[in-house]
Amino acid sequence: MNDYEKANRERLISLLSKLPASESPVGWEVSGRFAVGGLTEIGFAKNAELLLVISSSGRGVIDCAQGKKIFRDDEPDGDWYKPLELICEGIGPLEAEVIQIAGLNGGGLPMSNRFAESLEIVSPEWPKSNLIFCAPYKSALIEGHQGGCVNIASDYLRAYGFSWSGNTFVYATGSDITTFRRTIP
Repeated sequence: MNDYEKANRERLISLLSKLPASESPVGWEVSGRFAVGGLTEIGFAKNAELLLVISSSGRGVIDCAQGKKIFRDDEPDGDWYKPLELICEGIGPLEAEVIQIAGLNGGGLPMSNRFAESLEIVSPEWPKSNLIFCAPYKSALIEGHQGGCVNIASDYLRAYGFSWSGNTFVYATGSDITTFRRTIP
């Protein structure tokens, strides 16, 4: 690492240290916390606040708006799961839908929503990452633009992102999921 890179790294770490930590951002609340051993991927339904969860012991569906597990199967593998294509067939209320997934094999969920809020991930202490929620048009990494940014998680993150409507968001590790719902219209 050259001197410029070292100075920039120190500047970014200093910026990040100024961010407040919060369980949830203003206008949002934690809707659920779920233990999921062997979590591999997650993905949102296109037209509902439903999250498909894939683990080493099958699939489940979480209603992120209600903060409840609503469906589960125990089939650990099958033609329904295509991790290299980053898709998985839904189950229960998602049975007719093919879900885009994110997790161990890559992929990604939306990192911003229609309200211009965003999620940023930073890893100055890699492999541990910080998940930062940013208010509209703000960024944790730009000096003077950090207002409304809060650090909501520091963990070994596997996947994170907003639902397609932008009314819920999640983050997942290899063993749990935390869901959030918007509390302001």
